[in-house]
Amino acid sequence: MLPQTYVVLDVETTGLDPARDKIIEIAAVRLEEGGITGQFQTLVNPGRPIPPAIERLTGISDAMVHQAPPLTEVLPGLLELCHKAVPAAHNGSFDLAFLNPVLSRDWHAPLLDTLTLSRILFPCLASHRLDYMRQHLGLEATGHHRALADALTTARLLEALWEATRALDRNLLTNFLALAPPGLQPWFQAALTGEAPANHYEVAAAGLFAPAAGSSPHPGSVPDFNVDDLVTMLAPDGLLASHIAGYEYRPQQVAMLRAVAAALADNHYLTVEAGTGTGKSLAYLLPAIYWACSQQKRVAIATHTISLQEQLWEKDLPRLRAILPFTFKAALVKGRSNYLCRRKLRDFQANPSVGEEGRLLALRVLRWLQLTTSGDWSEMKLTPEEEGFKFALAADAETCAGSSCPFNEGCFFNVARRQAEGANILILNHSLLLSDVRLNNQVLPDYPYLIIDEAHHLEEAATEHLGSNVSQAACEFFFRRLGKGDQPFTFMGRARHLTRRLPPEGNQGLLQFLGDMDITINATLAGWQSFWVNLGRLSEAARWEETGYTLRFTNHLKETPAWDNLLVAFGNLEENLCGLASRLKRLSELLDAAGAPEMAADAANFGDTVAQYSYDLGQILDADPDTTIGWVEKNSHDQYILRSAPLEIGPLLAELLFSRKQAVILTSATLAVNNSFTFYHQQTGLQELPEERVTSCQVASPFDYPSQALVCALKGLPNPGQLRDADYARAIAPVLTAVCPAVDGRSLILCTSHRFLREIYELLSTSLAGNGYTVLAQGIDGSRSRLLEEFSQTPRAVLLGASSYWEGIDLPGDLLRCVIIPRLPFPSPGQPIMAARTEHLAARGQNAFATLSLPQAIIRFRQGFGRLIRRASDRGVLVVLDRRLLSQRYGRYFIQSLPPVTLAEVEPAAAPARITAWFAN
Repeated sequence: MLPQTYVVLDVETTGLDPARDKIIEIAAVRLEEGGITGQFQTLVNPGRPIPPAIERLTGISDAMVHQAPPLTEVLPGLLELCHKAVPAAHNGSFDLAFLNPVLSRDWHAPLLDTLTLSRILFPCLASHRLDYMRQHLGLEATGHHRALADALTTARLLEALWEATRALDRNLLTNFLALAPPGLQPWFQAALTGEAPANHYEVAAAGLFAPAAGSSPHPGSVPDFNVDDLVTMLAPDGLLASHIAGYEYRPQQVAMLRAVAAALADNHYLTVEAGTGTGKSLAYLLPAIYWACSQQKRVAIATHTISLQEQLWEKDLPRLRAILPFTFKAALVKGRSNYLCRRKLRDFQANPSVGEEGRLLALRVLRWLQLTTSGDWSEMKLTPEEEGFKFALAADAETCAGSSCPFNEGCFFNVARRQAEGANILILNHSLLLSDVRLNNQVLPDYPYLIIDEAHHLEEAATEHLGSNVSQAACEFFFRRLGKGDQPFTFMGRARHLTRRLPPEGNQGLLQFLGDMDITINATLAGWQSFWVNLGRLSEAARWEETGYTLRFTNHLKETPAWDNLLVAFGNLEENLCGLASRLKRLSELLDAAGAPEMAADAANFGDTVAQYSYDLGQILDADPDTTIGWVEKNSHDQYILRSAPLEIGPLLAELLFSRKQAVILTSATLAVNNSFTFYHQQTGLQELPEERVTSCQVASPFDYPSQALVCALKGLPNPGQLRDADYARAIAPVLTAVCPAVDGRSLILCTSHRFLREIYELLSTSLAGNGYTVLAQGIDGSRSRLLEEFSQTPRAVLLGASSYWEGIDLPGDLLRCVIIPRLPFPSPGQPIMAARTEHLAARGQNAFATLSLPQAIIRFRQGFGRLIRRASDRGVLVVLDRRLLSQRYGRYFIQSLPPVTLAEVEPAAAPARITAWFAN
């Protein structure tokens, strides 16, 4: 029986904005003495039309609410039901946002949110939405997206959550009560004082990566590495066909496997372009596993996206582990910040955040800690707000106390590293791979063989990781953690508190030293402030780039007085930083001598970070423009980020990565330009290696593109390169409004900037949404995963995406029938790295457009096309609105880069009919 009397609320509304939208239905269910004792339900006249999308979702139409009472008339009945009861709701902040403005804010006791409780008790579920929780817990279905049905479901969920809470360990409940915000304290207090249920209520975790680094169930010995044996496994009657339902033999997969196996055996550097549908992951996993086990040498496999990493770890490797006749070990290796730090959690419990968001995350983490075997944050589905708080509990090198940490032996990060040491196959991402390169191979176990999937990202990722950056926000957070002696929850405050507890004969020197350190910290903070002020004056003296708020440190800029003033400020700051680093090192020695090794390790880490700030600033500001690009960015909070990157990344990759490996395989669906790997080899440094050791091959897709894909190149539209975003958006909006209905809305519009995306979104929201279509947009209507799910489930939907939406999206069949590219995806010429490399090529007498911009755009164009055909049964249309595809000589290179598709050059007015006719055939 529930510990109190509750009234479960739910409202349906015309939209998500409480300032603009209105309630169209309210329902409430009163729970007391173990049962439902009252119900309330009514439609509400919102005084405005119900949007088509809401009518489709709820089934509530304008006609249904036309005679319904207004909100003010129905509220007394609701308040009567709520008398002397605790309100509850699922995502209750939404309901209250609509109710509070028309009621006094003190009309209810603190609301109990079943969404919050679900997230605490079930931290590893993929979703905590009401219908998902109902299905997960096996609750009775009462309907969905109607107020009374949802209120009844929430009432049943509340009862299930109470049983789950009562079943928790008493120590955990005690910790929950200490951390819980006021609204949750009565709930946990009641569970703690009551009796646990006789039948334990299991609160299971999914444990996304729980089966970490398992080995094969087959103990057989590893056979010799024989390519023909591997090929036989892929045969129509081979080992894989006998174990994998629906297995398809693909000659292209065999060709790639042979190329990968030869590269491993011959110590070659291989680039493989494998078209969509090739099955490239199995084509490299099989030879990699056999080679690693037969040679007893580790093979690392690096991906760019989480989705591919999860596919390898959760699907492909378990499948091969069950099939192959011998044991192999694999490990998923992640960076330190991907793991929970138990020491940070302990410190948070001792000095909890006053903010509710941080406390709620800590409650989820405490529950998760009982379930996880890996401490990998990816097991929890974190909200964007929780991601912001996660860093306070995540492991990181700056705060790691090493052997001085009381949790060192069971540290999740250390356990993962020990698993990696015993593995034949390492699965990691590009970021960790390049961090290992930058830190001279001190991050990962030795791996003489390397496979890089999604290798078209390698040059970009290397540019980011092999440079330097200093963030104003990170610096400010660092000094808040360091603090001063009179700030109790900072490091300096804790150090002073510790020192005062030492015997008098042992603390006098430390107290004096800490007092002197406060003076040093104040001087350093003043130096930082002066530096940021002078950086701001530098940006005012020059013109910020229109896109991205970036300012490159050009030779011209370095000749200005504002730059000289910045260097003077940096010189003073550098002196302060060096002094502070030295004092922190000395403090570490004093704390260690005083018998405080954990705090001594913290002091040493603080000193290392200060020294790193000084070094990185020097690298950025003193960089040689012939080898390094330096620039400053301003984020949305008007905070600065200083960055530097290598001007040419290829030679660094050749020296620091490729030359240190016995064999490297680089693969992707988009590496070649005009059927040549020359551009890719130049960008990544493969041309720096011995020619006889570098090989390449292209493996075509098995799809029948002439019958599966139509490319409509539109003629007669304005040149997007000669118009502002708003003007071009207005020019093409009528075309989009006509084309999307021709495919019943199932369209993905790929934009080249978020600003242009917003312009298109505003126009289509009027022209399409009014005709029964749903327009969804990246950065406006939710996260990527939520948008893709909503797009998949919503009839007649159109999705707008930029940047990341050009790749990694898999919408097979009729989910996606049309990809639209409004403008060819040339990189922004004002972006610092692009601008510097363009100038560098021009200085060497090269055509930067032909050798850099055009190849990058072609590869991006191919990635966009790749979203269209994902299965052998798919059919779809690529619509290109950019007239330059047909009017410019370079346009033919974009067309030639595609598979042998059906091409149609059409006027905009004829495009819908042409598309309709093609699908009809």
